[in-house]
This record gives sequence, C-alpha cells and structure tokens, in this order.
Amino acid sequence: MPTFAPNRDAVEFFVDCMHGGADNDALSGILAENVVLYGPLDDEPLTGREAVLEAMRSVGTVATDLTYKEVLSGETHHAAYFRLQIEDTVVNGMDYILLNADGKIAEVTIWWRPLPSGVQMQGRLAGLLGMPPWKLLTDTESVRFDRQAFRRTGGG
Repeated sequence: MPTFAPNRDAVEFFVDCMHGGADNDALSGILAENVVLYGPLDDEPLTGREAVLEAMRSVGTVATDLTYKEVLSGETHHAAYFRLQIEDTVVNGMDYILLNADGKIAEVTIWWRPLPSGVQMQGRLAGLLGMPPWKLLTDTESVRFDRQAFRRTGGG
C-alpha cells in the first residue's frame, strides 16, 4: 500500500493562501522560520521566512492570475500544479514542497514551463526583483559552436 507525505492539509492551506493574494499572516504561519525557496529565476535560493514572504508578495502584486489546479502527494513531498499569468505572459508551473516535522513548509522548489514563456515571465519580473532581463536566443541568433575549432584549441 502506498504511503504519502503527512500534513497535506498544510499544502492545501498554502494553495488557499496563494489564491487569496498571499496573505502575510497566514503565509507566515505555515512557513518554517528557515524556509528555503529555490526559484526559477536565480541559481541561489532565498532563505528565511521574511525573504520568501517578500518574493511571494512581489509576484502576488503583479500577477494577473495565479490558479492552482491540483495538489499531488508522494512519500516525502507534495507538489502543487499552477498557472501563473502576468500581463499577457502565461507559464504553467509546479511547487515541489517539503514540510518539516511541525507541518510547516521547509523547502519549496518552483519550476515553470514552457521555456520561452519562462524567459518572458522573468523579463516581466526582472525590474521588480532587481535583476537584468534574460533573452532567449535561437540557433540563428546565437554564436554557433565550432567543434573543430574547439578541439584545435585543446578542448575536448
């Protein structure tokens, strides 16, 4: 018989909070003090309740639509599938959530798709988050990789 991660109700409460515009007091109550957020926009995670709350508030203030579609539960983690829209940019995403022994959110990893929309979404959030906007280059726009030249210079 399959086993599932405990405290699914905490994740469902998180989803309800996010649907309600990320209420600070409610969100603060379900986040662990040392929560870690691995976001789709930076290699470095956000650490700590206040930093994570600020990021959630920032996205919540500019989101045209944030709709969670489904909560999934596995042996150790929960996941919440969502649709995020800012202006005319839409991504589908997943929050991969680990709860601590107290049933508080200890870790969240966020993924977005498709890639072109994720890059466009980052551009919508870049100024708000204090980072330069990304640009997605196609093969014809980027520098082509020359395998022979790479080998001649001692690579590969």
